[in-house]
This record gives sequence, structure tokens and C-alpha cells, in this order.
Amino acid sequence: MCPTRAFRRNLALAAVIAFLMAGFASAQPQAPNYGTAALTYVQVPGVAFTPFGSGEVFGFSNVNTGQALRTGTNPGVYFGAPFQLPSGALIKYLEVDSCDDTGSTGYVQTALVQADKFGDILATSPFVLSSGLGCLAQTQDLTALNMVGDNLNTRYWLVAYISHADGFNVGLAGMTVGYQLQVSPAPPTATFTDVPTTAPFFQYVEALAASGITGGCGGGMYCPNNPVTRGQMAVFLAKALGLQFQ
Repeated sequence: MCPTRAFRRNLALAAVIAFLMAGFASAQPQAPNYGTAALTYVQVPGVAFTPFGSGEVFGFSNVNTGQALRTGTNPGVYFGAPFQLPSGALIKYLEVDSCDDTGSTGYVQTALVQADKFGDILATSPFVLSSGLGCLAQTQDLTALNMVGDNLNTRYWLVAYISHADGFNVGLAGMTVGYQLQVSPAPPTATFTDVPTTAPFFQYVEALAASGITGGCGGGMYCPNNPVTRGQMAVFLAKALGLQFQ
């Protein structure tokens, strides 16, 4: 027995709703991958992008049933979506997931923007242009831009310019930002008398002190060569990870 038209329509609607709910969930803050080697990824789905102008006409639909993309109109609409990352984190990766089967490049144009707290632009990543060859994931290495998170003085957002082409599959599915945690730069002076600025572990001890993870062993010293008890280890780890038991 063949499914009814209403059943097929409801199934397609359920697929779109599931897609949207997954997008909203992905936009929530994510716990970082601890360590200074792994990348943590922040996903910003297409549904999170809003137009710059209040009178813009835009949509969240597509010519393909069951596929949801942020779409624009002729001659095109500028969209933006903010995101956050931990202070001190280095932005290293940008992925753009878009669809464009027009055969021409640039119906979807995207970039990552860094600005000061008043909105003045400080840096912009190179624009990623859709290829015109269908639905593709395009990536950029942003390490060389040296964009470092500063939640007090800077703002970050993703921008997209999306045009419309009748009868073609054009739209933005979402963007992903990858960042890497870093150890804070070393201060010019030492906190502990037995860990001078010339010590190989100076930067890391200072990071622990600045984060409130350790206050040293007393008398203005850190005692870097003393053994660590299981009790002291528990204090270090609980403070560093902000562990909760409730």
C-alpha cells in the first residue's frame, strides 16, 4: 500500500522540524576540549543567521523537499550570526556548508569578522565563495590571522551574503568555527620567588596562579620540586576544571 500524499507531506515536515531543532541545540554553548592540542568546534546553523536590514525579504526553504537552508532574494541579502569562544582561545578553522548548483561561483559568500566592543571591524577572514557545483563543505585555516578570544573587548560574528536564483538550489546550511585553547602569556614579573622568569615552567606556573588554582606553598614560594599529595592533586584538578557535584 502506497503512503498517502498527506503522510508524505507530514514526513517531510517532521524531517525539517528535526533539522531545525538540531540546529538550535548546536547553537548552545559547548564545553571545550581541554588541552592545548585539540580543536573545539562551535556550530552555527543556518537558522541562526538573521538579516542585517529589518525590511529584508528572506526565507528558510529550498527547492529540494526535506532540505532546509537559509535563503536570500535578488539581488541578495546580508545575514549575520554572533558566536562566542573562551577568552584566550585561538581561532584556527572555519567551515562553510552551503548549496549552490547554479554553475557560477559566489551566490553564497561568507566570512568571519572580529570587531571591537563598539562594532569597529578589526579583522576579517578571506571570503569563502560557493563553487556553483552543488552542496559542499568548504574549509579555511585561520591560524595565521591570530584571532584570539577576548570576551571583554572584542566581538565575533559570521556574515553571509546570499543571492537567489530561480529554479536553483542556493542557500546556507551553516558554518562551523574551530578554536584551540592556549596557556596565558607569561607576565613580565614572577609571582613566586623560586620560579623566576627564566624558569622553563614559568609561564605554566603563572597561569595556575592567575587562575586561582594554586597559591603556592607559603612564604611567597611555589616549591616546584616538592611532591604533590593526593589531597593537593584533588584541589588542583577541581579548581582547574570547575568540578561540580550537585
